[in-house]
Amino acid sequence: MADCRACIHVETRGQEIALKPTITPPISLRGNNAKEVQILREFAQFWKVPHRERPSQDGKEILVSSGRVSETEAKTHSSIIVFQSGLEDSKEIAKEYGLAVKTKETLVQLPVAPDVAVSIRTRVSEFSGPGIEPVISGVMTPILYRLSGTRVHLSSVDLVSEYERLVSGGLEEVPSRKFRLVTKIPFSYRAIPSFIRNRAFRAPNSVTELTEDKLAPVECLRVIFLASLVVAAERAVPRIAFWRKGKSHALAITHDVETKLGLEDGAGRLADIEFKLGVRSTWNVPSERYPLSSQLLISLATAGEVGGHDTKHDGRLIFESIENKVERVARCKSRLESLSKKEVRGFRAPLLQHGRELIDALGKAGYQYDSSAPSWEPLSPTSLKPHGVGTVFPFFISTMLEIPVSLPQDHQLIRVSGLTVTKAVEELLRVSGLVRDIGGACVLLVHPDYEFGQPENSEEYYRLLERFKSDPECEILTLGELARWWTHRANSQIETGNGDISIRYGDKDWSGDLELELVTSYGPDGFKIVRIEDKMEIASLLRDAPREEESS
Repeated sequence: MADCRACIHVETRGQEIALKPTITPPISLRGNNAKEVQILREFAQFWKVPHRERPSQDGKEILVSSGRVSETEAKTHSSIIVFQSGLEDSKEIAKEYGLAVKTKETLVQLPVAPDVAVSIRTRVSEFSGPGIEPVISGVMTPILYRLSGTRVHLSSVDLVSEYERLVSGGLEEVPSRKFRLVTKIPFSYRAIPSFIRNRAFRAPNSVTELTEDKLAPVECLRVIFLASLVVAAERAVPRIAFWRKGKSHALAITHDVETKLGLEDGAGRLADIEFKLGVRSTWNVPSERYPLSSQLLISLATAGEVGGHDTKHDGRLIFESIENKVERVARCKSRLESLSKKEVRGFRAPLLQHGRELIDALGKAGYQYDSSAPSWEPLSPTSLKPHGVGTVFPFFISTMLEIPVSLPQDHQLIRVSGLTVTKAVEELLRVSGLVRDIGGACVLLVHPDYEFGQPENSEEYYRLLERFKSDPECEILTLGELARWWTHRANSQIETGNGDISIRYGDKDWSGDLELELVTSYGPDGFKIVRIEDKMEIASLLRDAPREEESS
């Protein structure tokens, strides 16, 4: 999955193209309803695989379906991939093709590249019977089957429902009864002494239990989609790499400034370290919680960028009506822009509160992105449960881009799990390695109000950032820059036709920065990828492929 040059094994161009001399045409997507088609579209869009939602008349494209496809209809397509749509649908699929089926809950783990894997704990449907063979398998778990003598492929995973459960379900967080009571007191929750709040919010060792199946289960679903397509097509599948040419993953350094002391003391200390390393960060500031200095905000906006962090930071934003949400976040944006003299493009809610209604409010207030949902956190302050959206990549909710907080925040590491600052740095580097290996976006959240903002911990903060800075494949961006890049990639498309292939760029200012790739096969070492510099090179390779095949 990753655009990870150090990890993904790339065959020589002649070898790969000889094995896969043609490019898969646009795939056709089908579901039982518009929602299922939309989710399949999101899988295709994530990889930038060319697709359409209506089958062509010649039947040459691959049909990717959420839900049963009849045996008769299957004969009208060059190849079919069927992702079951629920338990009853898996039974109907088994009946249609004369198979038996049984379900079980299991951990699915699949390779992305040598020594890199993604995983998800989910329910699978295991098909059995004459003439069926697994063509993709996890650890002891078949993921994709082929019916012998046909081009019909059956998946054991309900891709659409699991995506909906993880992403849409992860966006909607239900506040706990205790949290509701705390937000009803007539003063801010921060009036409660910090030692009491920290004691009530302790979960020792919880952060260090973070594994890839908790952090990024959605990435496993995305790998299943692409791997199934590559295996079923038996041809090269084009995609666009995630990051700028020469980069394999990204880092966004972010700070939520909760107090006046954090702004006037800790922020300067962290900013000095970032200046020494030549990196920029995003500073999320509440607009009405404490007196704000225009000079300080101008300085932060010049060195990096300023983002919205609500008005009062009182934990009550999520309980407001939609009208009040819009008014509140718009007021925050307006005041910060007035003080910083720069546009405020993004938002992060206090306590990482999030929900679809809040995202809608941000869009109406003129924000371009939100970064409030964690990929996974061991103990949400709002729900008092483990929680997250299960992905380390940005994704769109309608027109709003959500950039998940993919690394554990300093507060959770130090004050929830009880780690020392040194141990917290080690844990951040460990988790960032998981994100890096799959080509994701490392979103770091450090509060200048807490331990990293203290002078005695400056060396540790420098050590943390220096590790990223010294990695030549790491693209370090502000959240605003990351949002613009991901939107640029999302608006760009692969165009194929007449034996040719090219990228149609969404942002003409960045033409040439996207990298076109061909995924040629999938196996025990994950995806094998050929990187192509331009369409003329692809045309040459495809033209020469038959001769290479004949001479081998």
